[in-house]
Amino acid sequence: MKKILTFIASLVLAGAAQAAPIGFEDVATDGDFASLSDLNPYAGLNWSSDWFAGDTSIDGYANGAHSGAKFAGNYGDDLLSVSSATGFNFAGAWFATPAGAAAKASWINISAYDALNHLIGSTGNIAIGDDYQWLTAGFSNVSLLTIASDSGWYVMDDFTTTAANVPEPGTLLMVGTGLLALLGRRRSAR
Repeated sequence: MKKILTFIASLVLAGAAQAAPIGFEDVATDGDFASLSDLNPYAGLNWSSDWFAGDTSIDGYANGAHSGAKFAGNYGDDLLSVSSATGFNFAGAWFATPAGAAAKASWINISAYDALNHLIGSTGNIAIGDDYQWLTAGFSNVSLLTIASDSGWYVMDDFTTTAANVPEPGTLLMVGTGLLALLGRRRSAR
């Protein structure tokens, strides 16, 4: 009985998915921009060709990172994507415009698609500026995430995901309770 309870407890704890922010701190930038697509899959995701990583020492990007010293941003393209063959849940990310950029994006729009390329949801156009703001998305089982903007530069940090298809802890608790009930019934039948 003790082994069964330990097993059920481990299932419940394993099912509690934790948000995992991608902060880009491990990308070698050396005071310049580095292509994230050259690192694919980076952090378990595939980044389209116009994503770059940078650091706050780059002229005009002193406000580029929300946390740490590194960030991701668009490299001249108005539609970027992040994808995964296994799917992921996208909680949100921090967005801003680089303070020293001449052309700044004034809005972004995040859209999520499933494995069949059906739209899961969209944030709509959200205004951004020099100060970082958290954009909540809450999209589940995403295969393709697109980030569109008007013409201009933006930066992103703490891109937050969780693994897709993780059972809810309550579901695992109910399954565990059912197993215990079956075991108890089996013992009483003896």
